[in-house]
Amino acid sequence: MQDRTSHIWLTGPTRAARQAAAAGLSPAAAVDCHRGLRGPYTGAGELMRLLVPAAYGRGAPPAAGTRLSVLAAAPELGGLLGAAEATLTSAAPPGERTRWYARERTRRIANGLVDFLAAHPGDPLTLVLHDVHEADATDTEFLDIALRRLDARRVRLVLCGPEDAPLPAHLSARLDGRAEHRAAPPVAAPPAVTGEQFVRTDGTGGADDAYRLLDDAERAKLHDVRAEELEASPVRAWRLGALPHHRAHGSSPETAPAAFEAAVEHCLGMGYYTAALELNERMAALLGPDAPWPVRYRQLRQRGLCLALLDRPAEAEATYYDVLSRTTDPKVHTTVSYALSVLFTRLYDTSRKDHLRALAHINTAIAFIEQLPDAEDRAFHTAFMHNGKALVAMHLGDLAGALDLVETAMAAVDDGLPADRHLLHKSVLHHNRAQLLSRLGRGGEALEEYDRIVAVDPHHPEYRFDRAVLHHQQGRFEAALADYAEVEAISPPFVELHYNRGDLYVQTGEGDAAAEFARALELEPGRADARLALAELWLDDDRAADAAELAAEGLSLAPDDPLLHSVHGTALLALDSAASALHSFDRALTLDPALAGAHANRACAHLALGDHEAALDDLTTALERSPDDPGLFHNRGYVHEDAGRWEAAMADYTRALELPGADREELAERLAACRSRLAGTDR
Repeated sequence: MQDRTSHIWLTGPTRAARQAAAAGLSPAAAVDCHRGLRGPYTGAGELMRLLVPAAYGRGAPPAAGTRLSVLAAAPELGGLLGAAEATLTSAAPPGERTRWYARERTRRIANGLVDFLAAHPGDPLTLVLHDVHEADATDTEFLDIALRRLDARRVRLVLCGPEDAPLPAHLSARLDGRAEHRAAPPVAAPPAVTGEQFVRTDGTGGADDAYRLLDDAERAKLHDVRAEELEASPVRAWRLGALPHHRAHGSSPETAPAAFEAAVEHCLGMGYYTAALELNERMAALLGPDAPWPVRYRQLRQRGLCLALLDRPAEAEATYYDVLSRTTDPKVHTTVSYALSVLFTRLYDTSRKDHLRALAHINTAIAFIEQLPDAEDRAFHTAFMHNGKALVAMHLGDLAGALDLVETAMAAVDDGLPADRHLLHKSVLHHNRAQLLSRLGRGGEALEEYDRIVAVDPHHPEYRFDRAVLHHQQGRFEAALADYAEVEAISPPFVELHYNRGDLYVQTGEGDAAAEFARALELEPGRADARLALAELWLDDDRAADAAELAAEGLSLAPDDPLLHSVHGTALLALDSAASALHSFDRALTLDPALAGAHANRACAHLALGDHEAALDDLTTALERSPDDPGLFHNRGYVHEDAGRWEAAMADYTRALELPGADREELAERLAACRSRLAGTDR
């Protein structure tokens, strides 16, 4: 029987050697990940096209949230699974798109794809993925998560590539930890590919010697034929990889920039920002230095947006200044000044944030609005720019001023735009108003806004999630649970949902909080808050060994997290490892001396080791930070009592009794014991 205990990283000198070795593993599916074929999710999407119909036929279609991940990677499966429900974001016309997906969206999609693979029924699967060194960032992210989460005994991944091929650091590290390296034995060289065969591999397979020998017209004709074939394919993803490539090398290369621009627009709209930037750079190279300004402006604007969304604000800033240096068009200056404002108020890290500079840029944007000739255009930009200024005001701490600006934006929309235009931006304004009202303590009005936007955009998960959070904060737990359940049904896996629902279950004492925190960690092991919450639950359930292991695993990911060190120490203390616990508490307090809980628990470790003075010092420090905590007075009293200091113990016990939440019965017993001891000493 073949060993299936680990995934496999299969390398070899040639693709033919790797294919032959992989074929010997009897794969259920073998796909190519080269992004030059279908761009984002080239490999994962093809896996879904191969596996989902079979699972559907066995009566095991993807679950609700998983289905949306499958459709993101392979939208053609909408004919089988039903198309993804539209949101105002996905349905917005290109000129009205004012909101972009967070970068975390692709991680949600990847986790949903892994959920589908992990849940597959039937016999174990072996899945082969070739050319992972040429994969798009969406595929490498999917493979990283799949290697971490999938049990190779059920779904074994075989990743193939040249031995010296550079891989993204995260994927290389995952392969080192989760995959067995195997070298494919050499095989006889396959026959050389013809020029036509090379074109039909979309430039991704074999040597191009014969291709180069073709004359220009013959090469161009082959590319034209392949391009027309891909245009007719039901798999639309060819438009994100091979199709622009063939247009660039065909008989009408002047059509290629439009193909690249459309691919960039699609990738931006889906949140595939690395692919969008790469396609944009290829488009820029095709345009050359003398491109007409409207085309060049669209390319530069797309580039700046890609860089901003990829959290590369310095490069985005340089691109935006390049645009401003090329034109005096007031509309361009309005749009780009807004983008610069966002960089300085939100996207730069703390050392480079500059809210006053952001305010200057957004004021510049607003100043140009009156120069726009079209009234509807002026109304839209008035709304958009005042909403941007509200963001700056919020970051400057002026929540009331931010709300006024959002309401100014809403009035501009209502007065100057047709009812059926810019529906997405209208919902964004109501969402921002809801968030500001909530932060200002006007929860009832905030809830009315959330109800409004959920009604008009029911399949956008963030709106329901934010409404659930508001319900949760205000104690409407059933309403919060209903919204959390709906988010789970209309979104790929959403780690924040599971953390919040676990927190709600802890508060109410109902539901399986531990399962929710465990699910959050399954999706994102780096979520320290979920790890801490689960460890604390396990400590309460007398599962100290499990809590210690969980905290240690977290510290391997975040070695300088003081709270993880503290909970690790608490677990070790429960396991009667006081010396080791003391080391953990010392580390926690070195990292964050203000952790009152770590001081209190370190006191327990000192007491277990017989060091009363150190224990008292820690409890006194903890009380300085939490002077109304009856438990700390109780504990300090106990240390005094253990050291034979009856009067000091009684003073702390008495003070504890004066505070709400004290364990009155236990404290009364301790006071009585101290009085008895003190009376015995007096005699």
